[in-house]
Amino acid sequence: MIPLPSEAPIGPTPRPMLRALSIRQFAIIDALELDFDSGFTAITGETGAGKSILIDALGLLLGNRADSSLVAQGEDQAELSARFELTDACAEARAWLQDQAMEEGDELILRRVLSAQGQSRAWINGRSATVGQLAQLGNLLVEIHGQHEHQRLERPEVQRALLDQRLDPELARSVRDAHSGFAEAARALEDFEQDAGDPNQLDLLRFQSRELGDLALQTDEYERLEAEQERLARSDELRSAIAQAARILDGDAEANVRAMLGDAQARLQRVRELDPELASVADMLDEAAINIDEAIASLERLDRDEDEDAPERLEKVNRRLERALDLARKHRVEPAELPELTQRLQERLDRLENQGEEREQLERARDRALETWRRCARALYEAREQAGKALAAEVDRHLAELGMDHARLRFDIEHDEQARPAVHGADRVRILFAANPGQEPKPLTRVASGGELSRVSLALMIAVKPERGPVVRIFDEVDAGIGGQTAAVVGDFLRRVAGQGQAFCVTHLAQVAACASHQFQVSKASQKGKTQIRVLPLDPESRREEIARMLGGPMSDKSREHAEELLAAARSG
Repeated sequence: MIPLPSEAPIGPTPRPMLRALSIRQFAIIDALELDFDSGFTAITGETGAGKSILIDALGLLLGNRADSSLVAQGEDQAELSARFELTDACAEARAWLQDQAMEEGDELILRRVLSAQGQSRAWINGRSATVGQLAQLGNLLVEIHGQHEHQRLERPEVQRALLDQRLDPELARSVRDAHSGFAEAARALEDFEQDAGDPNQLDLLRFQSRELGDLALQTDEYERLEAEQERLARSDELRSAIAQAARILDGDAEANVRAMLGDAQARLQRVRELDPELASVADMLDEAAINIDEAIASLERLDRDEDEDAPERLEKVNRRLERALDLARKHRVEPAELPELTQRLQERLDRLENQGEEREQLERARDRALETWRRCARALYEAREQAGKALAAEVDRHLAELGMDHARLRFDIEHDEQARPAVHGADRVRILFAANPGQEPKPLTRVASGGELSRVSLALMIAVKPERGPVVRIFDEVDAGIGGQTAAVVGDFLRRVAGQGQAFCVTHLAQVAACASHQFQVSKASQKGKTQIRVLPLDPESRREEIARMLGGPMSDKSREHAEELLAAARSG
């Protein structure tokens, strides 16, 4: 394991959750073992050094989709594992593990193996798990915020989804269910109208219904006909076997089974008093004789019952089976499904022949479903209105912490009472933003600069789920578009976020990295003709050198002094 350098973390230091990450034969990583501590950790390095590969590896352990191209070239498989310490704040994760019978005290180990052939296996605390289970558990432990999230904010559906994360999931589920009910009712009416509007359709249904009605195939009849066909086709073989068995059991010959058994019974009867065990043998022979008599009687009955007109009956059965097969092919169903099809077509025909009443019933069903959807959509709108105000106030507070004291964010929610039912409700949700006092909030993506958009995105990330409490948060270059003093403010903000648990940030900004409690440097190196990633924890001296490099320009005493000033300012902040 690479040891973590000893440097006192800034701010509160709760017990960490992500303790270690192990990566083997993954992408351009040969073997990597990392230990982590609590607080804010910065991951830095030159552009293209592979910093985000660490995030990709952790994402796979949290249930992201795998790709065989992620296995190191020339290797059979990649192996990833992460060790978490479950703190008191991990109640949801603990409960999930208990429900899945996977709990192992305060430690949690996730493991995943990817093969070069595209196969994937996963384990939770040593027990085999599905990728879906990894995703469920990972969602309770870690939040990963990608480097393009501020760009996603331009999409209306993303703005709506952010707000909906603050709502009771049951509200959105009720709208989805109501939408499904409406769609089904509307589709039934539409199908009816199509049939009713086409006189040829009615004639076709009458013909098909009459054709199937003439066949009148009953439930399970096709299977019975197949069995009867088999028996009739082998009728001669069956009659011969019955006759031969009857002759063997009770034929004219003296050596038939019934006669020989009777002889054995008589012989034992004469000597049974000489040995007590013979009594039980005699009883068994008596029982055998009874069974043979019953078998003989059954064979005689079967011989009498065997239809001498089997060829004629076989022809009738074959004709009925062929007719059923023809109709099944015509309607593209299995022959055994014809009785159900007959009933469905008859019901459809009945509806069309009674169009007025049927149309009214279908219209009433559609209208009831529409009213249900509108009622659910209205409840969702009211909840969005309330949640939007609370979330906007929370975001404003975080924006002030990010150096935007006068910024205001609002959720503009327009409800359309006459909207056509949609799965997400009847609302248009827009995020409005004003950076300066006296300005009227306008659509976020029209008025916010790149740096402002990054900070708004960051504030939304943190504010959207405050009830989650301490979690591991990972920010992958979310500080794009900012610099200077703003970068220092963002770094300080991320440090305070980490004070609630643990935070990692992949960053190119020296001001952000300086605010971290710990720092890892990612670099590429060539060994034996192969490019490999190295990840090194930085001690105070190495941190100063790395931050000086991140400031840009040639390395000099002045750049090192500037780096030391940034670190000192962060320590005193």
